[in-house]
Amino acid sequence: MDFATLSETIATGRFGHALSRLVPATAVWDREWDVCCILDGCRLDLMREAAAAGHEALPGPDGVDSLWSVGSQSAEWMDRTFAPAYREEMARTAYVTGNPFSSQSCEHILVTSDEVLPLSEADFGVFHEAWRDDWVDDGISTIPPESLTDAAIAIWRRREELGVDRVLVHYMQPHAPFRSRPEWFFGSADIEHWGQFADGEDGDDPADEDLDLEDLTAEEQEALEAFAEADDDEGSMNDPWLRVRDGDLAFEAVWRAYRDNLEWVLDDVARLLENCDGRVAMTSDHGNALGELGVWSHPPGTPVPALRRVPWVVREGRDLGTGDPALPDAVREGDEAGAQQDGRGSDGDDDDVESRLEALGYR
Repeated sequence: MDFATLSETIATGRFGHALSRLVPATAVWDREWDVCCILDGCRLDLMREAAAAGHEALPGPDGVDSLWSVGSQSAEWMDRTFAPAYREEMARTAYVTGNPFSSQSCEHILVTSDEVLPLSEADFGVFHEAWRDDWVDDGISTIPPESLTDAAIAIWRRREELGVDRVLVHYMQPHAPFRSRPEWFFGSADIEHWGQFADGEDGDDPADEDLDLEDLTAEEQEALEAFAEADDDEGSMNDPWLRVRDGDLAFEAVWRAYRDNLEWVLDDVARLLENCDGRVAMTSDHGNALGELGVWSHPPGTPVPALRRVPWVVREGRDLGTGDPALPDAVREGDEAGAQQDGRGSDGDDDDVESRLEALGYR
């Protein structure tokens, strides 16, 4: 079997489920921490590179350990991390997430079960889907780290009254889109039409109303042409790793942007460290494959080390009181806010989830 055939077979999940289970994975619950930061899509070598450069949130590169993740894609990681076997741990934990997969059934992902997703408030001591309120469509479509850090600090300081003793905060960086290269994720800033382009006559798609070719810079026009040439069926429109594979983007440029996104979130983790007394861990749900064994990006059910061997860093936080964020409304208002979010099955909410996952390259 050649690399291309192996990659296709793994990516479709035809035997990925069985192979993935052979990897000696470690659930985050099996490690000691008070606050655990999930840096979505962070490769081990990227974290060690940032540590070697001396980022204040990290120890030296020798202090960046590793573990084998339970999944190679976010939904798979959630499905196994929040499995029924961990209900006792979850009941004492606040989960603050910027990842929209928290609300998805993920029936289309063959390696996930039907027992876990979508997540609900009943699964955790505190459950805050920050992406519902703090998603932005300014330049790139994502959730910046600041609001998740604010929520984590506020919840940790009030953990006794909230009935939790740990906080798990799921940041979306360094996962694409990249703040330094918004043109790679070119599309309408309207969340409903992000990254979409009409295939038919002018005016066939509402997104056309937001797109005036005469107003585009040369760089934006080049990005648009690249998107038009991409194979949308393979999901490459908003996935920079597939575009590197296809020769559309240079590896060095993507790596620099990827590294910048990691620094973006690490700057906020540094803020968390100075506003939280306790053991703060940093890890990832999965990495990103760059052609290892013919695999690119982060398909589920893939036992490739570049995807499954992720960073593990532990620092001691010290609350210096440099910030005083308020509890998020949804957490403070408790049952009232929860009742409002019970409408998550409505068409509008489903549309938001789909568009946000698309912006992250999952659709």
